[in-house]
Amino acid sequence: MTTKVVMRLDEKIKHYLAMGNGAVLRRLFARHNFADIAEVMENNLTEEEMLGCFQFLKVGQAAQILTSLSREKQIFCLSNLPSSTSSEILHFMPSDDAVDLLQELDTSQRQKILERMPFDTETRTIHHLMMEAPDSAAGIMSTDYISAPAESTVGEALSLIKQAEEKDFIYYCYLLDTHGALVGVVSLKQMILVPESTPLQQVATFDIKSIQAKDDQEEAANLFRKYYNLLALPVVDEEDILRGIITVDDVIDIIDEETSEDIYRASGISLEQIDEKNLLSGPVVNAVKARMPWLLVTMFGQFFAASIIASFHHTITAAVIAISFMPLLSGLSGNMGTQSETITVRGLALNLINDENIREKFFREIKVGIITGVLFAVGVGFLSYLQYRHWELSLLLFLAIIFSLCLSAILGLLMPYGFEKYFKQDPAGVGGPLITTLLDILTFSSYLFVLSLFLDRMI
Repeated sequence: MTTKVVMRLDEKIKHYLAMGNGAVLRRLFARHNFADIAEVMENNLTEEEMLGCFQFLKVGQAAQILTSLSREKQIFCLSNLPSSTSSEILHFMPSDDAVDLLQELDTSQRQKILERMPFDTETRTIHHLMMEAPDSAAGIMSTDYISAPAESTVGEALSLIKQAEEKDFIYYCYLLDTHGALVGVVSLKQMILVPESTPLQQVATFDIKSIQAKDDQEEAANLFRKYYNLLALPVVDEEDILRGIITVDDVIDIIDEETSEDIYRASGISLEQIDEKNLLSGPVVNAVKARMPWLLVTMFGQFFAASIIASFHHTITAAVIAISFMPLLSGLSGNMGTQSETITVRGLALNLINDENIREKFFREIKVGIITGVLFAVGVGFLSYLQYRHWELSLLLFLAIIFSLCLSAILGLLMPYGFEKYFKQDPAGVGGPLITTLLDILTFSSYLFVLSLFLDRMI
């Protein structure tokens, strides 16, 4: 009795590629989901094998697979496949995905691919979307939607859906007036539950959640969070003319991208020049460049803090015990500031902190700083008194901790808010290193100043 050897998908692909058996490969790819093939191409095939697969894939499946690959491998495939193959795949993709990939290529490669595309409505849409700001609603929208005149019946709308292309988003039908302005929306579910002779306006929703074409992509993500049952969000211009739609899969990408950027920026890591993957792989010099900017800010800031400390050298020499508590003050205030900054950045992103409630949030942070400061001040003051039996030192630490934690909470709120409101900068870009460095300067200078005033009581 023989045992049947079952080959994994990657082994089968490698085997038939080596044999050059295109007919078997086409049948193999047709039987498997594009996501499984994309995973194999991403993790188990060489670059040469990955390119070889595309000549045996149907264009629709090739488009889905290419969209699922990492950005690095997407660019490699588009740059190394024949221009005719790349243009055919991109032409089949949803227009927003095609534009995202084309914008990653250099000018010459992009031009070669665009020249190979048929100059039809889809290609004109791609050209138009490439002129939009990449981080705006218009820059991420798709034009593959279904629309119908507002006077249409359900049957007429269903006929349009039956004629749709595979890439069209058919879950909603958007109602337009004679000028192309968006006036209503009907879901596919609503249409199939009523007779085809029913006017669309009888089952339409007229309270439409939409976004302006010029709005930032983060606003789209916020609207999906707020109206969590949305599958797509219409994009309109100033006259409410329907320009396109943003689908939920695009928003997931936005949330992932923005969250990653905020996490790295809050830690003082810049992703402007390199891809996220290069932080853990790729050239070491790129990872160094990503970490350098805020580290340089920290270095110069701490040089200034060091000069302040050095200016109190007589105080430091005379009151060594009091000076030994400075790392404790730095640690508490730095952590408090980072916590407050993280909460504030998140609140700004979700529009929970704005011009209307900033005063309320300011006083709330003061209360948080005072209560937290008192709790830690009592504990540190008590422990320091047990250890050194020096009530003046304990009192100084008590007041210094309350002051530093209140200051930390306030700076953690006001700095991100101020950077967004007055400098139009991403508040996450303020970075924890800037706040902690500033807190060290203010905390050390105030602590050493008060210590020098009462030095004779601290010795």
